[in-house]
Order: sequence, then C-alpha cells, then structure tokens
Amino acid sequence: MARSDTESTLRDSLLALPLWAGITALSLLAGSVALGFTFLLAPGMSDALRSAGGQLLVVSLPALALTIGVMGASVARTERIDGMVAKFLRQTVGDKLEAYLLPPKHGHTRPYALPPPFVRMDRHFRKEISSYCHYHLFDAQDRRFDILVKSNVFNIEISLPLHLATPPPGFEPAMTSHSYNFDSLDDWSGASTNPLIALAPLTFHGSMAEGYTLYIRADPVEDGGLRVNFDLRQKLDENFLTSPYLRRYFSEDAAIAIYFFYTEVFGNAPNNIRGGEF
Repeated sequence: MARSDTESTLRDSLLALPLWAGITALSLLAGSVALGFTFLLAPGMSDALRSAGGQLLVVSLPALALTIGVMGASVARTERIDGMVAKFLRQTVGDKLEAYLLPPKHGHTRPYALPPPFVRMDRHFRKEISSYCHYHLFDAQDRRFDILVKSNVFNIEISLPLHLATPPPGFEPAMTSHSYNFDSLDDWSGASTNPLIALAPLTFHGSMAEGYTLYIRADPVEDGGLRVNFDLRQKLDENFLTSPYLRRYFSEDAAIAIYFFYTEVFGNAPNNIRGGEF
C-alpha cells in the first residue's frame, strides 16, 4: 500500500486547510458555474457570451469539484479523526468480535460452523482516549479473558494476555521475563520451535502471513504459573479508516485471528488455562 510523497503532501495540505477558505472558494466557484451555464444556455445571448460561458465552465467545473474534495478533507480534523478511530474500535471491531466469539442473540438450533468459545462480552473504553478499546470475554466457566485492540490511523495492534497454570512443555526457566519478536514468515523456522508459539501455531502462522508481526513476553507468577502476553501488530503505509473495504477487512481479520487463537489455545492446553486478564 505504498503512497508517493506528492500524495502524502497533498493530503496533509488538505487536512490543514481552514474550513472558511473552502467555503469561500466553493461559493465563488458555484457562482462562476451558474454564470457559465447562464451565458451558455440562456436565450438571446450572443455567440461571444456563449463562448465565454463555455470557457468559464471548462475552468470552474473542475475547480468546483476539487474544492468540494478540499472541503471534505479539511473538516477531517483531530476531533473527527478521533471519532472515526473510536467508532472503528468500539463498534466495528466490537461487533465483529461478538459475531465470532459469542452465540447469536436470537435462538440457534443448528450446529455452529464456528462454535463460539465465550458466552458474554463487555466493552470498556475511556471517552477521552479513542485509540484503545478493551474487551472482556467470559466463558461458560466464568473465566475472564481480556483483549486490547489499538489503532492509531496507520496501525492496528491486538494484545491477548493468557494465564497458564504451569509453563507449557519445552518451556525453560531461562525463557521467563524474556521478550520474543517475530517480524515475518522469514522468522517462522525459529518461531515454530518456541513452546509459547505451540499454543496456537496455526493462528500465528496465518497472522504473520497476513503481514502481522508477533511480540511475546512471558513472566512467572507467584503460584508457579505463567502470564503470557501475545501482541499482533501491523503498521500500514496508508490510512485505512476512510475506506469501508479496509475497515471491514481489518475488523474481520482481527476477529478471525482472535477466534482461532482461543480455539487453538483451548484445544491444545484445555486443563492449563486459568484465564486471561491484564
């Protein structure tokens, strides 16, 4: 999704344009367009005036279209961008998570193609901070699992904490309080041997194939268990929030990754999961 420096500069300039300047230009150009059509179409006009009207339209119509675009961009200031980010995280992503992770709100009598692993989800956020949204999910055993989804216009990050009763097979004491970064599938040969990756290998492989980087940290807890945090991060070259196609793609992609993460974890370590609170 590369973009040229010219496109970036133009977009930034449009965002910085005062709204009053756009309104003034729009009024002048709309008047020019109206005058051009009057000269061109009104009965009784001389050929010279009709020619002038046509020339005026050739200039003013494209300029009017450009000004409308400028106005649309110039109103996208911090407050509006914050609102777009907040709506994406709290509503779009949240609704996708509910669709994948919870039973439908109405009765469902047929077997699920993707059996939901949780029974309830709460959304938590601060009104003043638009870039983060927490989701608390509860399973049939009333264990709580937290999800943090972050977006800052050009990136998306998913944090998934997990509490293990005991370290997974192959986990060495020297691996505690140590961070692991895997940037791409080029790192998979090393990543696939990590016992923490083995909790959900298909999910992590698929996410890395989609361009996500993976960050893992495991810390011991007092009772001998392990607290592991998995972070999936993707930084983009392009703002994806203004495209309905990309908003749909990233929200759906996040929900799918989270669904299969928990499905794999619960299947691979069914008796070793205590919960997943931050």
